Amino acid sequence: MSDNKELYYIDFDKLFENYADKYYNEHKYEYSSPEDYARRDLDHVYHMWEKSPQVALGGISPSEFFGRIPKDELIDILKGSCVGDLNPCSLLFDRIASEPSLLNDLVKLAKKATDEKLLAVTVSLVIELGGADDGFYLDMIDRDIDSDIKEICTEVLCEHAERVKEELLSRAQKTDEIEKKELYAEVLTFCKPGDDRILALLRYLLANDQKVPYIVALIGRYGDDRACADLYKLIDTCSFAEFLEIRNSIEMMGGTVDEHCRDFTNDPLYKSYYGL
Repeated sequence: MSDNKELYYIDFDKLFENYADKYYNEHKYEYSSPEDYARRDLDHVYHMWEKSPQVALGGISPSEFFGRIPKDELIDILKGSCVGDLNPCSLLFDRIASEPSLLNDLVKLAKKATDEKLLAVTVSLVIELGGADDGFYLDMIDRDIDSDIKEICTEVLCEHAERVKEELLSRAQKTDEIEKKELYAEVLTFCKPGDDRILALLRYLLANDQKVPYIVALIGRYGDDRACADLYKLIDTCSFAEFLEIRNSIEMMGGTVDEHCRDFTNDPLYKSYYGL
């Protein structure tokens, strides 16, 4: 395979698209519409394609093509497949994910990658291969990168919230950026309730963050019933959308809210909610 490196950078999305279009044209009488075809059989057609010999690949199947790639070339191919309009083929992803020894190389690549497409697929591969240390994910959520990548890393940290609690609280104290404090709080609310520092962070966000329903939901998830008093205070001035989240969070912490404690009849969402 090393002698035909230009094949590594074929647009595999286009190659499959041509195959899928040909299949549809030959079987369209079986479907009510292209959407019906995509919904019912596109996955099946993809599995057919990956095992079908392709002229563009010298007469071998995509699955065999990626299976023949030497392990020491996979990282460079991954980089090349993210250039311009190209996207990494899922078969390349699967091939790399079958090589646990590449984990450290992928971690190094993710730490220095600036291209969002390359970073996203590399982080996904790191997780697929068993993950990196906590510091990797902590540093990722602090970087100026796509929010979807941060979300993936945040989800990993949420599984180890108690383990990273002290580091997150330290970082929260050192930053004035609301978005970073939000991410830290997202993880910290998976910790056991009762920590004064986490409660203080949530109260700070409640007072300073514009995303009131989101912060209220975090408070409810954390479950420290000392925050109920803060939420009750919001009811007098909140919108109906905010009220729904406030009521839900208070009830999650064992409190109660009278549904008719406020007149929301002029709120458009209230009218839609009750079909008025």
